[in-house]
Amino acid sequence: MIADIKSHEQFKDIINSNKPTLIDFWATWCGPCKMISPVFAKLAEEYPDLQFYKVDVDEQDKIAEEVGIHAMPTFMAFKEGKRLDTIVGAVPSRLQELITKAAQAA
Repeated sequence: MIADIKSHEQFKDIINSNKPTLIDFWATWCGPCKMISPVFAKLAEEYPDLQFYKVDVDEQDKIAEEVGIHAMPTFMAFKEGKRLDTIVGAVPSRLQELITKAAQAA
């Protein structure tokens, strides 16, 4: 299941988890975000040991600014407060690589 991050405090709690976490930074007006969203959802089902979240960059601009979002979609993997990796763009193969890397950190 993919949950929305609704506050900066929630974001901090989530990324500081000892469980690898994948976050999709997206916007409602972003066409590529809409195209890759089903891929992200399918991968979330395939990797139940990882946490999956979404951040609407327009609603959570403080989070987007803190992590340096400049383009959407951007996907980031975190564990214990550290960023494991980042990819920018709606490329399913690169998203799969990011998730595989996060799974190896589990």
